[in-house]
Parts: sequence; structure tokens; C-alpha cells
Amino acid sequence: MPSLPQDRAKTLKEAFQLCDVGPLYGEALRFYQPLDEVRSMESINMVSTRLDFLAAGQFEALLFTGHRGCGKSTELRRLQDRWKEQYCVIYLEADEELDINDAEYTDLYLVLIRQVSEAMAALRLRFDAGLLAEFQQWFLEVTEETEEAVTKSVSLEATMGAGFEIPLIAKLATKLLSQIKGSNVQKKRIRETLQRDVGRLKEDLNRLLQDGFEKVKAQHPKGFLVIFDNLDRVPPEVGDRLYFDYATQLQEMACTLIYTVPISVVYSDKNLNNSFARPNIVPMVNLYEFAADQRDLKHNRDAVQALAKVIAQRMDVKALFTEKQSLLELVTASGGHIRQLMQMTATACLTAATRGHEQLLPEDVAYAVTQEQFNFERVIPAHHYPLLVKVCDLKRVEQDGDGQKMLFNTSVLEYDKPKRWNYVNPVVKNCDAFKQAVEDAESQSNSESGTE
Repeated sequence: MPSLPQDRAKTLKEAFQLCDVGPLYGEALRFYQPLDEVRSMESINMVSTRLDFLAAGQFEALLFTGHRGCGKSTELRRLQDRWKEQYCVIYLEADEELDINDAEYTDLYLVLIRQVSEAMAALRLRFDAGLLAEFQQWFLEVTEETEEAVTKSVSLEATMGAGFEIPLIAKLATKLLSQIKGSNVQKKRIRETLQRDVGRLKEDLNRLLQDGFEKVKAQHPKGFLVIFDNLDRVPPEVGDRLYFDYATQLQEMACTLIYTVPISVVYSDKNLNNSFARPNIVPMVNLYEFAADQRDLKHNRDAVQALAKVIAQRMDVKALFTEKQSLLELVTASGGHIRQLMQMTATACLTAATRGHEQLLPEDVAYAVTQEQFNFERVIPAHHYPLLVKVCDLKRVEQDGDGQKMLFNTSVLEYDKPKRWNYVNPVVKNCDAFKQAVEDAESQSNSESGTE
């Protein structure tokens, strides 16, 4: 993370900096606020338990999901820190490694080759020379590359530490990933080349991973744990392809993997459980008192106060808010979505400073909430509004294409108390189109009642 203020913010500028929506890790974990009492931590804890239960040399692919911005990355960073002794943990942000809008399983293989190779070099360990040479030679041949061309074109550091060279295989993977991201023509050629002999690619990769495990287990008894964060950002159609069409290819690796998955994929009628073990879902903070027969739900006071502490952990509320009610308005407008809360708070700080205010006034907060509403109005198609009204009424989203899109763009959120249920993002309920859809639904209901 960037350099952040050491203490709770007392100025608007400091508050803006501390509303960074990225994951908390390292020293920034001092701002972590536990939310165990107001949202289920079972799925998060279940991942840790599975990592504990796996024996040395036993590997598994785990799925981790939830709405974008619900706090998955921070929890994954905490897992990384917790298991860094037992596992050689490789945490990576997939959107920095891949073309996130058009990812293929072979791309993930290339990322895995590079990351594990670099991790081995960082630990001053070497793969078996014969195994590495055989893999590299085959890889160069099928991709029609030369060692000289690869070495010249890749700007990786030549060594890790004192004289520890990064293997050529990692440099080749880096070059191919760069070409995939940079050119549709090269992307197609590289993927077709790798997929023609994917059995050999997977076999050699696993031999490399198994050799790496044997070398690394003296320092990390359970081998490699590779966390593919931000894969939940792939579009629904890409998620469907990766986690259904290529589920086998994503699981047959000789290391433990955690993949983040778009929550829309979990709602697919293809049933993710047929391909993977049960996905681990991080729910929203449940701000509501559930009532199946009420369209507009009341807020749970304890949950609202708990989420307000997330902000209070980062900034001096008394110094920065002219009215505490303004903080509570930000919380309730978030729907329990942590990133949305941080984004609106940051916008409020910018707005207040731009207007010459030294504190957050109610009108600054109201402006920030309205701007978040406008963001949704730009992306929600007109035909979704009647469907959103139904979500409010039924407390569930349909498991179809529209339902998946509403979950993906967070116009619909998932909660888990007292059971699994859905509700509309609160800022969406302020949209004129949503209000019109409510009027239309009520008019139709009255008309049908009159007919009866």
C-alpha cells in the first residue's frame, strides 16, 4: 500500500488517503476492524481450516467469492500472513498479470510458471537442472522462440539476490503473457499453440511444481499456496468459461490454489458444486432486520454501529464530521458494502475540501451518496428496474443472465442472516427509474386486485 498517515485522520486530506479501497496488509492492518458480530466469518475461517487440514504433499483448489469490494482481498492478505510459515505463499493480483476481460486457463498456467520460478529464486533454490532444461527446450520449440530472443526482450531483473538467476522458463512465460495482453493476433496464436499440446504443458508444469515442492518443503512444509486475487473481476461470460468449461484444468496442479470467483458464477444454473468443492462466500455486512413481507427494510442498529467503527478506526469522527448522523447516513447508503462505503466517504472528503469546508457537512455527505447513485444510473439497463423491484419484494434474485449481471454490478447484494437472501443496493432505490418501477408494480397489483 502507499505510505499512509500513522494515526487516525484528523484532516480531510488524511481521511481521503485512509479511505483507500485496496486491501489492508502489512502495517495498514492496524486499520482492520473485525466484523464477526454482524456478518458470518464462517467461509473465511473455513478456508483457513482447509489449509490446516491438508497434509504435506496434498493439494487442493479452493474458491473464494463475494461481491467486489466486500473485503475479500483484505481477508486473503490476512490468510497470507497467517500461513506464511507453513506455505510458501504467492499472492498475485490477476488483473495486473492477465487480460482480465479475456482470460484463459493457459494464461493462468503461464502466470503460475513465472510466479513459482521467481519464488524459488527468491528462496535461493533451483529446480532440477535436467527437468528444467527439458521443459524449457520443449517450450521454446512449440512457441517458436529462441533463448536469445527471450532474454533480450524480457526486462526482468537478471538475478534474485546475489547471483541467483531467474530461470529462462519464467522469462519465456513473461514474454508470452506480455504478447497476450498486447495483441489479439498474438494472443490467438499463443493460446492455440499451447492448447494443441496442453497435456504436455500441464504434465511438465506439474513436474516442475512437484520438484519445487520437494525443494521448498524444508522451509515451508506444505509447499506453495498461490492466491489468484481479483479473478472475481472477470466478466460473467469469462467466469463461466474458466470455472465450468475448464474446471478440471484449474484444479489439477501440484500446489494449493485459491481462486477468487465472480459471485455471478455462483448463481449459475450450471451448479459450480459439480466442478469444485463448495465455494467460500464472503457476505455483505447485514445492515437490515430481515422481513420477508416488507419491501422497505428497517436497519439493524448494532450492525450500523459496527460498520461505522470501520470508518472510526481510520479517522477521528468527532474532528471530521459536524454531525454523527452524517456518518450513519454513509453507512446505511453503503448497504454493508465496504468498498462502496469507502468510496462515498472519500468523495465526501474531496467535496468538502473543494467547497472550502474543514469538516464534513451534511450536504457534502449527501452529494457523495448522490454521486454513487448516478454511477449506478449510468450502468443499469432500463429493463432491470422492474426486476430490482421484484428482488426487494421476494428477497431473492433470479438465477439467469439478468440476475448474474445485477450481482456482478452490485445493484443487488447478498446477505446471509437469518438465511441467504438478496436485496437491492440502497443507492439504487433512490433512482427515479426505480421509483417509477415501484409505482408501476403497485399500479399493476391494484389493477389485478380490482379485477379479482
